[in-house]
Amino acid sequence: MFSMPGLPKILVLVAIIVVIWQAFKIIGRVQKARIAEAQARVREAKAQARNPRQTRTQAATSRTGVAETRECPVCGAYVAQGSGACGKPRCPFGS
Repeated sequence: MFSMPGLPKILVLVAIIVVIWQAFKIIGRVQKARIAEAQARVREAKAQARNPRQTRTQAATSRTGVAETRECPVCGAYVAQGSGACGKPRCPFGS
């Protein structure tokens, strides 16, 4: 009536268990990443509330490391928005 399962059945069972285990590990990593991203957005919103002068461009720059640039009409160089003067006379970006 009862017999020992064959080796193929045991291997299939082990394979199913490993697949399910790996799926749970991947789901856990995705959840941790989503939580970390949500916490970063909350921190950014709190920082924005503390410093309302910071523009969205500056917030994006601090997050991505990329800045929007504009061409200086005096010297023709591209400068980041919010940066200081280029040192040329009549520079419109001077403080």
